[in-house]
Amino acid sequence: MSAKRIAAVTGGTDGIGKAVASLLRRRGWRVIVLARGARDGRDSRRLDVSVEGSVARVFRGLGRVDALVCCAGVAEAAPALSVAAADFERTLRVNAVGSYLCAKAVIPGMRRRRFGRVVFLGSIAGRTYSLTASPAYTASKYAVVGLTRQLAAAVARDGVTVNCVAPSQTETAMLRAAVPAARRKALAAAHPMGRLARPEEVAEAVAFLVGDGASYVNGAVIDVNGGLA
Repeated sequence: MSAKRIAAVTGGTDGIGKAVASLLRRRGWRVIVLARGARDGRDSRRLDVSVEGSVARVFRGLGRVDALVCCAGVAEAAPALSVAAADFERTLRVNAVGSYLCAKAVIPGMRRRRFGRVVFLGSIAGRTYSLTASPAYTASKYAVVGLTRQLAAAVARDGVTVNCVAPSQTETAMLRAAVPAARRKALAAAHPMGRLARPEEVAEAVAFLVGDGASYVNGAVIDVNGGLA
């Protein structure tokens, strides 16, 4: 793989996104981190993926992007019927609409160049349901799976692939903030492997999907869940 390839990673300052950015750099990619908490610089930009105008402006400024990895997201722990409509809409806006806006910004250029990789971050919640998060989170991740398959079919003949990685609960700051320690311990024990996923393990699946070895993988949802059904 050429060291000149450029990857943009949203949510790349923490958790899975940070692990993805670190791994891709080690594998020869130039990585641009996009996050609300990022500082504007050569390889980082401040970005709220839920704001359409900002997404369009930031990606115009990046120029060529060979791979887009959408890790920006929000999650909340709330009883099933207690989520306010505004919170439900915000979760969908960040997790699903934000992923779409970023893909919309980069795919035209990928199609012109006849090469591109898009990877969305899904969740086991979008395969079954969530043991820890609210219905808004689950709905947003089902939307990401649908977005993956729809876009994959639309761009398949243009040298662009669109795929999704769906991890189970992963040891991140977002999980620690949403789920008490005792609950995390119980979740780990319930996994067939007896532990939660590590961000670096999820990043490996992403790295595969953006690499040359995944050139015929398109519209796939790859589970990284240690065998949790």
